[in-house]
Order: sequence, then C-alpha cells, then structure tokens
Amino acid sequence: MEVYVSLHHFAGVVGLKPTYGLVSRYGLVAFASSLDQIGPITKDVEDSAILLSLIAGKDEKDTTSVDIPKKDYTKSLKNDIKGKKIAVPKEFFGEGISEDVKKSLEEAINTYKSLGAEIEEITLDVAKYALATYYIIACAEASSNLGRFDGIRYGYRTENFTNLKEIYRNSRSEGFGEEVKRRIILGTYVLSSGYYDAYYKKAQKVRTLVQNEFKKGFESHDAILIPTSPVTAFKFGEKSGNPLEMWLADICTVPVNIAGLPRNINSMRSR
Repeated sequence: MEVYVSLHHFAGVVGLKPTYGLVSRYGLVAFASSLDQIGPITKDVEDSAILLSLIAGKDEKDTTSVDIPKKDYTKSLKNDIKGKKIAVPKEFFGEGISEDVKKSLEEAINTYKSLGAEIEEITLDVAKYALATYYIIACAEASSNLGRFDGIRYGYRTENFTNLKEIYRNSRSEGFGEEVKRRIILGTYVLSSGYYDAYYKKAQKVRTLVQNEFKKGFESHDAILIPTSPVTAFKFGEKSGNPLEMWLADICTVPVNIAGLPRNINSMRSR
C-alpha cells in the first residue's frame, strides 16, 4: 500500500493524500465518492507520517476502507534517494505554468539530482483532458450525493416555509453555497436523459485513458514530479468571482485524482 505526499502550494504545509481506502471516510460529507479521500495536513512530512500511522486502517463503518496490518509510516522516511528515477511530464512545465512555479520546480529538480536521483522527461499527453473529465465526474457524483440534504433527512433546514416544497427549495437554496449549487446543477445536467452518454459515460472512458498513462509512467519510474498549482498564491477571495478561473487553477492536481492515485505502486510496475 502506497501513499502520496504533496506540498500544499499556497500554505507552505504538507498535504498527504493516502491510497484510496487506507483511511476511513466515515463522518465525511460525501462529495464525489470515487474521488473522496481523507488525509492530514501538517507542518512537515514526519508529522504526516505520524498522523497517518494513527488514522490508517479498517473501519467497519466504511465499506471502502481496506483491512491491512497497522504500519509505522515514520520508518519509511529516508533521506537517501540515490538511484531513484523521477519522471517530469513536459505537459506540466509548458504553457499556463507561471515562471515562478517553473523556477521552483527547477530548483527542486536540481536538488534531487544533487542527492543522486535520476531525472527523466516523459509525456502525459492525455493529462490535458483531465480537468474537463474531473468536473464532469465530480459534479455528477456530487449531484447524487448531495441530493439527501433536503432539510428533512439531513443538513440545514430553513425556517422560511409554508409547505413541503418550500422546505426542500429554501433549505437547499439557503444551505448550499454558490459554488456547491453550481456543481450540483452541472452534475444534474450531465446525468440527465440524453446527456448521460455524451458526457458522463465519455468522461469515464477518458478517466481510464488517464489512469493508463500514469500507469505507464510508473512502470519505469519511482515518482512523477508535477506542480501543485500553475500559479503562485493569490489573495484570499481574489478569484472567487470567476469560477472558471478557479477551476483552471486545479489543472495540475486533478489528473492525479482522475488517475486514482496514489495506488499500490508495486502492482503498477513491470520491473
């Protein structure tokens, strides 16, 4: 079982994304069930390893959690990466990536080289389709999952109603934020009659292509280095008025989600 660690680009902290099923999702408000994962955000990698050791494991209240022996992940922390092969996809270092981000990545690459790692440029040419694929799949699953929050069974309940229909409508209108409502509407649309095959079903096929591309990358490399964000940190709320611009900021991370990473890397390698 493998885990994936990434530096949170805007906050200067470590975000650890565990292998799907390694950590229980019990208590989580489901957004996109095939993508949702629970993981710690800490000041450094060691703290993430400590916390993962505590929260990983089977939970009878979550059928997606995996039953594996407990492990002390701090024992996996090693400074020696000599001989490790790191892939650098050229698609994540081209158009749309700011010069400041490129500079930071180049510095990281040089550091890895100085520590003995082998760096090789690869191609992930289907990654450009991942953003659209992600928002179709994620929004479709969100539309389905969040349907239960109707003011009767779950979630916020409005005080402004005179009949059952108004409870449903006002509870969801008042209880969900603008971005959540935007995703529910989009997800409902792609799942609607006449559009399911054109959007959701096609997105699932593209998802498989993205998974296969990453699998090929891991067949000959130990890690794939990509940026977390295409730009450096912007001011809080600066881009909230432009949803499309905010969605485009996810372009570097959603391919990893669509690919189902991290997975058991050993099973993906041919060597």
